[in-house]
This record gives sequence, C-alpha cells and structure tokens, in this order.
Amino acid sequence: MEDYYYESETNKGIRVEQSRAQLLSYRLINIFLASKPLHKLCDGEYNSGADILVNTFEKLEIENLMLQLAILLRTADTAVLNGKSESNRMNPVVGKLENISKGEVKNLDLREACNKIIHVEEIKYEFVDGEFDWERYLEPTIYLYGKMKYDKWKATLNMNEFCFAACHMPDW
Repeated sequence: MEDYYYESETNKGIRVEQSRAQLLSYRLINIFLASKPLHKLCDGEYNSGADILVNTFEKLEIENLMLQLAILLRTADTAVLNGKSESNRMNPVVGKLENISKGEVKNLDLREACNKIIHVEEIKYEFVDGEFDWERYLEPTIYLYGKMKYDKWKATLNMNEFCFAACHMPDW
C-alpha cells in the first residue's frame, strides 16, 4: 500500500509553520505578563476563581506550551540543518547552562534549551513575593534540572528571550 502514493504527494518530514510557534510564544509570554495582576486578584481562599486559575493552570500551561514549542523548534532547526529548508538558521542565546558536576557555565542557545526542556527532570520557577503569600507571582525565568550520562546540569531559561527567539523560527 505504501507504494501507491506518488512521490509528489508525500512530505519529507513533518512541516512546521512559523505562525504556529509565534502563537505558542504569544500564549506562553502572556502567562508571565498576566501572573502579577492575576495573583493580585487572589484572596487566599482556594475555591475563589482567581486562586483556582493560578493554582491549577498557571504552571501546567507553561509546561505544556514550553514542550510544544521545544518540539516545533527542534523539528524546524533539524530541517534547516538537514538542508530541507532554505531559511537561515537562528540559534540565539536564551539563557545559561551550568554543568553542576564540573562547575562549568556557558551560554544556553535555543536548540540546547529545547533539548533541556524535552529532557527535564525537575523544574523550578522564579517568584516575586507579594504582600500576602497568595499574591506571589511568576517572573519570566525558569530553572530546569536534569542529568546527561553522569553529569548533572542546570539550565536557566529566560522565557522572554526564548519566546522572542521562537518568533523567528524558520518555516519549512
């Protein structure tokens, strides 16, 4: 059955549209922009609307969007590296990468940030304290932790830079 289709009717991999990555970036960056005003609406009662939204969905949605973006960006970058796209490769710095085992720190580029998101074992968020505990809100910095072979790593991801870089992902 596989030979039934003409070569011109098949895709050479899964295609990625730049606009899809831009929309995901828009949604992701808006979670951080909305965090402070949304947390200000919280009253500490865990059954209030604002408390339910931030406690149930804020981190979950960030993680879902990050993973979707990481997969799209890696797919598009691999397509460019393999010559499937005529677009120029964009791989800007979006944070810092620390090899905890060796005490080395280097810049974290976009492709490596995607790798770290895909293989993360632990995520920590940066918060700013509010007047009350329930008013603390997210800053656009995320810390990812994991292991590669015997080395432990920590990636400090600037979510503004990550989202803005994703806006320039090549179509293919």
